[in-house]
Amino acid sequence: MITRRSLLAMLASGTAALALAGCQIDTRTPIRVSEILSVAQSGTPVPVSSAITAQFVTPEWCKVEGTLAIETISSPELPLQLDSCAKGGPGAIGQFQLGTSLVRTDGGPDDATILTNVLGTDRARFAVFPHGKHKHLLSVGLFINVPQLAADKAKLVAMPVYKRGLYKKGEVNYSFTLEIINDTDKPARFYLSDVSAGGDLPADEAILTIPPAGSDTVTLDAATQARLAADGWVNFMSMITK
Repeated sequence: MITRRSLLAMLASGTAALALAGCQIDTRTPIRVSEILSVAQSGTPVPVSSAITAQFVTPEWCKVEGTLAIETISSPELPLQLDSCAKGGPGAIGQFQLGTSLVRTDGGPDDATILTNVLGTDRARFAVFPHGKHKHLLSVGLFINVPQLAADKAKLVAMPVYKRGLYKKGEVNYSFTLEIINDTDKPARFYLSDVSAGGDLPADEAILTIPPAGSDTVTLDAATQARLAADGWVNFMSMITK
């Protein structure tokens, strides 16, 4: 399991392109409790921004490869921008910002329908949806367009600059973390499934409690990351609303 205080995590849409440049991709996405409740009640999407960190050979390669990644996957609906490139790790660290949204979905009869309803033409979104078994639980998940991201990856693989970068055998490490900020006046409680919540709680049926004005993070484990790549969506957590 990845611990609660993992500094950064990864959002899949940015990963598919940026992963070709380095051996480690991490993204951190903050979401407020008030936003979860607001989207669930009104159905009005709210914007969220993910901080993506990627490893590159040098700062110069970071600028070149980062620019190519942005040209390949960035769109008005899913804007990706390069914030900085600096020496770090075995070479250089690139910092990116990816804009997406938190939406509401009522699910669907199968994965294909659910993904279509949530994503539309976007590559990635977070979504709030009713828990499948319990009415007092409100789930938050990550949804990605796997075929589109695979197409983005193929475009970048074909570019000579990526072939000469760190990406050689496709061996890239990822992490996916959601930062939960409790901006309400009541404690927020979450059931966690297939994620870690600090080293002191089991991943299955763990309950994470965040006090008012507090924050904490949840991070997908390796098995759940594999399901995300296979199914196109996973559940980060389920908020207890009762």
